[in-house]
Amino acid sequence: MPGQAEIMTSLPAATPRSPPPPPADITTPPPGAGHAALLSRHEWFAALAPSHQALAARQVVVQDFAAGAFVAHRGEPSRYWIGVETGLIKLAVYTPDGRGCTFSGVPAGGWCGEGSVIKREARRYDVIAIRDSRLALVPDTVFHTLLNESLPFASFVVRQLNERMGQFIATVQNERLLSVDARVAQAVAQLFHPALYPRTSSVLELSQEEIGLLTGLSRQRVNQALRRLAAEGMVDLSYQSIRVTDLERLRHFGLSEL
Repeated sequence: MPGQAEIMTSLPAATPRSPPPPPADITTPPPGAGHAALLSRHEWFAALAPSHQALAARQVVVQDFAAGAFVAHRGEPSRYWIGVETGLIKLAVYTPDGRGCTFSGVPAGGWCGEGSVIKREARRYDVIAIRDSRLALVPDTVFHTLLNESLPFASFVVRQLNERMGQFIATVQNERLLSVDARVAQAVAQLFHPALYPRTSSVLELSQEEIGLLTGLSRQRVNQALRRLAAEGMVDLSYQSIRVTDLERLRHFGLSEL
């Protein structure tokens, strides 16, 4: 586990927990409006029957969230399946005294929260926008209709859950057993998961501060790790962006420690 000096304990103080906004703050598209063009970029939507596509396009809610805003609060009902159209969000838990644990970052093209929606339970983590983000929110009623009536959608969700479980196991493993440099390498590599995040390009518009928010490390420590990865030819660094030049080496960096 990292030393206390490496943990960013100041993050929750900047975004104190508060009651979730009332449902009226999320505006449902007017009758007849839809987002078929937006959803058509996603594998699960393209596989739906026309009637199910029409249902999803009509009912999905598209909403913008500023960096640092809570998309969903731990303990509130799981009313939406969450997709990222643009931006970056993270799934995390914070304690009242400022300690935090980040489970995953979700970049554009990714979806999250299906487990809580399936179980109809209160969400067990906070969902927070790391940068300004536009999200597609599929209501739980629509999600369950698709899950019950569409075999392609159900198959997609099963694959999603399986991949997510593997990612979470790897995250716990990395947090407990890898060096800091290796943790940073794995955090960046996870954003290139081909099934969970199919839209990630070789250039990540990701700042060192944002990597710190994903890993729970200080920006200064992230900077040291990235400079080592750059020196070994796995990434190129520039202002507010990282170009991955050797993804396979990045994915395996530090795993020899296990």
